[in-house]
Amino acid sequence: MLRLVKFLAVAALWSGCAEGAITLVAHKIAKEITGAEITALATNGYTSTAGDTIAVWTVTYSGSQPIGTVTDSAGDEFVAGTQNRGTWYGQWFYAKNVKGDGFNVVTIHPAITGRATMIYPAMMVLEYSGVDKNAPLAAEVLGANGSLNGAWASKPFDVGAGGAVLLGIVTGNGGAFTAPQGYKIEDQYLTPNSTKFSSADMDQIFPAAQTGITASVTWTGTLQATGAAIVLKPGS
Repeated sequence: MLRLVKFLAVAALWSGCAEGAITLVAHKIAKEITGAEITALATNGYTSTAGDTIAVWTVTYSGSQPIGTVTDSAGDEFVAGTQNRGTWYGQWFYAKNVKGDGFNVVTIHPAITGRATMIYPAMMVLEYSGVDKNAPLAAEVLGANGSLNGAWASKPFDVGAGGAVLLGIVTGNGGAFTAPQGYKIEDQYLTPNSTKFSSADMDQIFPAAQTGITASVTWTGTLQATGAAIVLKPGS
């Protein structure tokens, strides 16, 4: 009987931890690779759950407008991260405590100043459960952009116990990516044409807190690269 009580107590504790853990529940990718000037790019619809957090890695050629806004059919409010510019723009957006939608379509739009079109845009949508509903973003982490030989790396940062690190990368003139140890590439587009771009997102959940770590991604050769990472914190 005592063993049963101990087992049930441990099971209940494990269940509570699992429910509060950050978990990737959906992801989508969309891209436009013809070089045409477009005014919007949308994903296919997917089931979005109320209370989750949606993160979106966006890229577009820097000879056109950067990404200006992200919207979805649920009417969630997306917050823009830092606009990073190399040969390609790369930028994170996120929406907290989302409303939920049975067929949620995420759309990126160009900035409205000047020529309001995008060229070679792409986005990768990641929806997570278990993220803090009020203040999901623990940190945004940047690194060098431009002509990089074989790797992009972030500046050092900290991540709390149960936190998630999301890394986005885009490289001009191709590239095949290798994720750092412990990270998983969730979505990627690898161009078969050396005149176009490759892009990917990857993530890792950290059970224990870490200080002074970096996030990085590697490839072969010298490419024009733009990257950024964000840290999501778990709900209490």
